[in-house]
Amino acid sequence: MRYLHPVQAHERFLASGSYRFSKDGERLRKSESWTVHGHPDGETFLRVDMDARAEEGKSILLEALRNSRGGLVRFDVRYENENFEGGVKTLRATYQLIGGQLQVGFSINGTERRYTELATPAGTLVDIPLLIFRGCVIQALAAAGDKELPIYVPMFEHAQLFPGILQTVKSPVESAGVDVIETGGRATPTRRYRYRDKAAAYWIDRNGVVVKRVNAFKQQEIMVEIVNYAPSSPNVAIASE
Repeated sequence: MRYLHPVQAHERFLASGSYRFSKDGERLRKSESWTVHGHPDGETFLRVDMDARAEEGKSILLEALRNSRGGLVRFDVRYENENFEGGVKTLRATYQLIGGQLQVGFSINGTERRYTELATPAGTLVDIPLLIFRGCVIQALAAAGDKELPIYVPMFEHAQLFPGILQTVKSPVESAGVDVIETGGRATPTRRYRYRDKAAAYWIDRNGVVVKRVNAFKQQEIMVEIVNYAPSSPNVAIASE
């Protein structure tokens, strides 16, 4: 697994895993590996390596810091896609949430580093487009029911959409029952969620981790399953918001 910064001596292992992708039953040359470590003050640090260089030319290394209450404090991104003509080829960015403001420092395609700010209403969900972060967002959307929520989606690939989109949404997600999923030879209790207007379903465990995702797109079934999942405790809050 690649990373931006190595694990430090004061960090305590909490969990790790990797996502395997397939389309219509055939494995894709794409993976998303992650680790979670705890700090002595109760903060947690997530490292993610999304490697699709052999499949679509894309690579994302991301590290995120959460406070002791599970709230997102900061995340750093290194995005690369040398094959993406007309899009972002390289991005180095740091996002920080400070007092109702999202502050972003960034360099796109090797340009001089710049800065921008965006006001974020109280309770804004940050929907980082990597699977280890999706569980807590989906759970929060489902719990909201008919209540509208502000949600911010970071955008890495298109300069015209960078640093992301902030919008207020009524939850498109609903809870759809409880299932047991086999992961690494053990039975994992999960809650299933589905999007009302899309052919997409997620299975999320008690730690807030996506264990499986299935969605249909242009008459193709795309499946993601977790492998090598190793929580240090059966009830560690890995993906809490």
